[in-house]
Amino acid sequence: MARWLRASRSILFHHILCFVTCLLLYHIVLTYVWKKHKNSNDIKLQDRFSESLQIRSNFHEKREPNSDIQTRRNYSILFWKESKRMLKRFLRSYGSDELDPFALCSVRNCYIETDNERGLLESDAVVFHLHRIAGPHKLPLRPRMHPPLQRWVFFTDESPLNTFLVTNQYQMSDYNGVFNWSMTYRRDSDVYVPYGRTVLMSLDEQQIAQEGFRNRNFAADKTKFAAILISNCGGSNKRLQYLRELKKHIPLDTFGKCGKAVCPGHFRMDCALLREYKFYLAFENSNCREYITEKLWWNAFQKEIVPVVMGAPRDDYEEVCPPHSFIHVDDFESPFSLAEYLIRVNGSDDIYNTFFRWKENYKVVNEHGYFGSYTSHICRLCEALNSRRNNETKVYDRLENFWSAKLDCFRPQWSISKNVN
Repeated sequence: MARWLRASRSILFHHILCFVTCLLLYHIVLTYVWKKHKNSNDIKLQDRFSESLQIRSNFHEKREPNSDIQTRRNYSILFWKESKRMLKRFLRSYGSDELDPFALCSVRNCYIETDNERGLLESDAVVFHLHRIAGPHKLPLRPRMHPPLQRWVFFTDESPLNTFLVTNQYQMSDYNGVFNWSMTYRRDSDVYVPYGRTVLMSLDEQQIAQEGFRNRNFAADKTKFAAILISNCGGSNKRLQYLRELKKHIPLDTFGKCGKAVCPGHFRMDCALLREYKFYLAFENSNCREYITEKLWWNAFQKEIVPVVMGAPRDDYEEVCPPHSFIHVDDFESPFSLAEYLIRVNGSDDIYNTFFRWKENYKVVNEHGYFGSYTSHICRLCEALNSRRNNETKVYDRLENFWSAKLDCFRPQWSISKNVN
């Protein structure tokens, strides 16, 4: 009995030793497989990222770190049905080479998904080009199995008056309960993507700028009076009627489909001839809140021309533009009154140069992706996915209260019947 007991203990010890050894081997193998799987996934993400992007960092002015952003993992972004069209702007700036969308970004842990079916199942954000959707019935069904808090984002860079370019059969309320985030030029959007920004330069930059601009005459190389590039001959703000009246009093060259002057390119090619003018008429097609486009940021500021603006209220321009950098049509009773003021400014280099004093302290950054300029759209969306707001539940149940032609757009103050001279 004692011998059996000793033998049993020996066998029991042997079994325990085998079990511990097997458990240890299992742990080692499992750890190896997990690491290999993880690395494989990481490589897969990197491969899919490198497939969609050919990195070329040729921009400057990186964005400041944001304490609200906490990078934890990779995020996937799908541009629903419009990948080719949208990425032509957001990755190539309408050029032939793919640029690095994170060159000026505080994060770079997002990749772009172009497969619509896979993207709906896997992507953390699905972006819909709102004014290219033929109606809510054209939207996909949200799959039951998708990433937690998958964000459906509506994107538009048109004003509320021109949001629905494909069809005017529907309105914003038809999309209630569909979208989680907005992606527009307005500052109250979930993903803020303005056409341009004003940036306060560092003290070192200001010192260099002040030395360079202090004695510069911005009127010296400008041989022509005023110009406008306009291809949409409509507009609820009666801008064409205003232009016709203004042209009676000042020299004005109209480029584009709505005029006789010819300048190559629109979005894809820059109109360099504009640099010869003292004034550029940045007249938007809509007078809507914060609707300020490349007409101001690129055609005027980038070319160092004094902009004459029509569109958003003056307060909106003052909040986003450099100080004393523009002339607003609402400050004048009529086109004739505006013409008188422009003639006065044109006649004095000292007065003209006051519109450029801001360049000693500020700089303007174009972020729209037109004419080869940098575009911040993918960066801003990636930053939003990395921010704390991505942990919050949100749905636009009354979208018409956020994006509305009635609430956000205004009738022009000027009326041709009252101001014909």
